[in-house]
Amino acid sequence: MHVVIIFHKLQLISMSKLAKYLILDLEEDWAKPSIKFFRSSGAYGYIVWLFLIDNYFSERKTSVEEVVSKLEKYASRRTIIDFLNKSVEAKFLEKETSLIDKRKTIITPSNTTIEEYKVWSENFIKSII
Repeated sequence: MHVVIIFHKLQLISMSKLAKYLILDLEEDWAKPSIKFFRSSGAYGYIVWLFLIDNYFSERKTSVEEVVSKLEKYASRRTIIDFLNKSVEAKFLEKETSLIDKRKTIITPSNTTIEEYKVWSENFIKSII
């Protein structure tokens, strides 16, 4: 019985620690410009960021059309494409023509975005351990 109570208390402490980290992260940690940029555009910006990061680390090429399709329930096609173009201009994303299908444009996180994500994710993981 004591083990169950101790385990439950540890879970509560971890959940509280995570919540505190997320609040602090959203309120104060704006030192990472790419993360700030993607978060400042509501749900679709945040989802673009996480979707492209996930595909990057999973070694999947992502086309602009895939991003638009993934996010069409959060924003219009025009809004998403404008956001992607602004992300490229800000050097947080990179575009290249697909080598397999020249009609497709592949979009990937820039080195800045990848490095800032690595630091952010390490801090995130530390916050829940």
